[in-house]
Amino acid sequence: MTTLASRVHFCRMINVQKACPIVIRATKHGLEVLAFRHPSAGNQFVKGTIQQGEQPRDAAKRELLEESGLDCPIEMSSLGTLHVGPEQILWHFFTWGSTGLPDQWKHATEDDGGHTFAFFWHPIRVPLDEEWHPVFHEAFQFFASRLAAP
Repeated sequence: MTTLASRVHFCRMINVQKACPIVIRATKHGLEVLAFRHPSAGNQFVKGTIQQGEQPRDAAKRELLEESGLDCPIEMSSLGTLHVGPEQILWHFFTWGSTGLPDQWKHATEDDGGHTFAFFWHPIRVPLDEEWHPVFHEAFQFFASRLAAP
C-alpha cells in the first residue's frame, strides 16, 4: 500500500513534470479556454507528462496535438509554473490565442487507451464545478488569474 508521502517522494525522485497548453479565444462574452470531456474522467484541460530530455514548451505543443488534434502554428507564451495536487507535481503552463476553431469537436487519441475526447470552450469568468477533478481547479485558478490580468 502506497502512502501520499511515498508517492510525493517517488514523483520528485523521478522528476515527473507536466505541460499544460492553454488555448484561448476571445468572444463577445469574454475570454474562453479550451477544455474537453474525458469519457471516464470528467472535464479536463489538455496536459501531459514531459518526457525525459523534452523541453516543457515542446511537450505542451506535442500534448496539444496528441490530445486535441491541434497543431499550434506559433510558439506558445509561458504563463508560469505551479506545483499541483497532493503529489505537488510541477506543471508548466503555456498559452496560445486561437481564432477560427469550432465551438465543439471530437478527437480520437492514439494514447491514453484510444479514447475519444469531446472538446468545448469554458468561459474564464465561470468557476469550475464538480465535473472537474480537483487538480484542474488548482490549475484553473492559477492560469485564469494570469489570463484575466490586464
